Amino acid sequence: MPYDPRLFERIKDALARKVDWTEKDALGGRVCIVNGREFIGAVEDGLIALCDAESLQRHLALKHCSEFKLKDKVQPGWVKVSMDALKTAKQLSRWVEAAYTYCMTLPAKSGAKKAAVAKK
Repeated sequence: MPYDPRLFERIKDALARKVDWTEKDALGGRVCIVNGREFIGAVEDGLIALCDAESLQRHLALKHCSEFKLKDKVQPGWVKVSMDALKTAKQLSRWVEAAYTYCMTLPAKSGAKKAAVAKK
């Protein structure tokens, strides 16, 4: 699972004040989970973020964003962001905040256990 561990550490730093999230290997990289749902992660060559359909269309029009594919299959609701658009903490935190906020509006996945807050 090739992903940039430094990017994942930066994602965790951006989530430092958020609650009830955890992490695991999934979707070809390392992802963060809340309410039983993956919402942000580090994968090869960038970040993936869960977003609503309207936001997804806006994101896909951006230069550094593309559809997220896993084994050549498009993953609905996910956008992939290249490292060129994640150079600053502010750039990264926008993606983390948006994905976390969106995921918190979704119902918990069936069978999801309340996660312990991830610690560094």
